Amino acid sequence: MADSTDAADAAARDEELCALEAIFGESVNASREDSFVEVCIPHPQGGNQEVVLRVSLPSDYPSSSCPVAVLYGSHLSDDVLAWAVKQLEKLFTPGDVVLYIWVEWLREQEILWAVPSAPSQQWLNSRQQQQQLEEEGAEGEGATHGSSRRAATVKGAQEPAREAEAMELLRAMRVTSGEPYVEKKSTFQAHVAPVDSFEEVAAVMDALLSISKIRAATHNIMAYRIHSVGASGCGGTFLQDYDDDGENAAGARLLHLLQAADVRNVVVVVSRWFGGVLLGPARFTVINNTARVLLEQMGLVSGAAKGAGGPGVISGQGGKRSGGKGQAPAASASGKRAGR
Repeated sequence: MADSTDAADAAARDEELCALEAIFGESVNASREDSFVEVCIPHPQGGNQEVVLRVSLPSDYPSSSCPVAVLYGSHLSDDVLAWAVKQLEKLFTPGDVVLYIWVEWLREQEILWAVPSAPSQQWLNSRQQQQQLEEEGAEGEGATHGSSRRAATVKGAQEPAREAEAMELLRAMRVTSGEPYVEKKSTFQAHVAPVDSFEEVAAVMDALLSISKIRAATHNIMAYRIHSVGASGCGGTFLQDYDDDGENAAGARLLHLLQAADVRNVVVVVSRWFGGVLLGPARFTVINNTARVLLEQMGLVSGAAKGAGGPGVISGQGGKRSGGKGQAPAASASGKRAGR
């Protein structure tokens, strides 16, 4: 039994390291013999600072033991680094690989990318006090719970309001989201909305990316297909394009689904949250099936699939967004991560 567990752990570690190398490329330095990996995390907005995560992998990881993490950042104090390592350890769940989650968590922590200053230390002190109150609130009763609730940060209080506003906007745009689908720890979810112009496509994307969960997805693959009827009432043209968002070739396949099923005047987005396990080419099937299920549920997939395009097809050079996730989709050739 122990031998089989050890073998499973070794296979999981190797698969996780392969995934990290595929995702982050030269930023990863892994030694399988020494069970060690180092990830250099650049500033998310292109600043000069960088954080280096060095991890030792125990022989019983991920089944039992948490990886041993050490953080380096010349612009960060020892207290901030120690706090971050403690938070990383809390993210580990026995049985699940965690390194990709650690890297993404570090990228999202504003305190790690701030210019060194007194406010950074003040933020850390405030955060530690808040966590202490929350822990006390979980153990005590009455007034202690009230203190824990009052300790919520201003950002935390504002976030639900922004989310609620974004949800109202999505409802107004008639955006429908399907049920999440999990495949080997990656989660996929489709979103579909009616559109009649590229401006409406951009507005739908902006609204979707206002939702923190969707914005945090590893990829938000998008395709749209809009039909314009000709002056005589027949024929017409199609405006269509796609956005891989780093999942190479996925956008083109999603657009082909719309073309083959003759779906018109819609934008479809498939969000993927990477779970640390490579799916290989099978990911394209999962992405398209996730979209197709929602299109069928909405009655948008015609019975007889037709060929792509048609007379006067207008098509952009489908690709990945050139900017951040909060921008409108564009047909550029730059993406954020290699496909997996």
